[in-house]
Amino acid sequence: KFKHKTVMNESQLWSKINLFQKPKKMWHFCRIESATIRGIPDVNCLIEGKEFWLELKANQVKNYGVSNFQINWHLKRQKCGGKVFILHSCTKQRELKLLRVQNHISSNHIRNHTDNHTRNHTGNHIRNHITSNHILEPRFEILASISFNQKTIALSISELFKALIKNL
Repeated sequence: KFKHKTVMNESQLWSKINLFQKPKKMWHFCRIESATIRGIPDVNCLIEGKEFWLELKANQVKNYGVSNFQINWHLKRQKCGGKVFILHSCTKQRELKLLRVQNHISSNHIRNHTDNHTRNHTGNHIRNHITSNHILEPRFEILASISFNQKTIALSISELFKALIKNL
């Protein structure tokens, strides 16, 4: 069923989770390709009436390759009660991770706020904090981490989705 190489890009990761979800009667995943909405995750998912979004990443870079626009989208969605996750494939370590973005204000930002600066905060200024590297430091909560190889990738994806369902 899963005959791709262990090293995979986001497209191959999508193929694997799509094959995994297709036979499940109460699962519906839809890949979203949008150049108009910055930061929107790759996949809208519905499992047994519970909706969530999934960002796919296959890389070995800082912050899992999640952009400031994506972080902003995740945080806003979570603030409104939505569920958003990152499915990250690190090919070097042959590891799949299920992550969630967490909001974290840096201590430098708090120390540098004077009363005058705080009084001048506007709605736009506060919203810009989320997309600005010098103010917020994104944190990622690891919900599950599973090693895989070419033979165990299907089982690893199954285990990750069990962990994901527990967080819905």
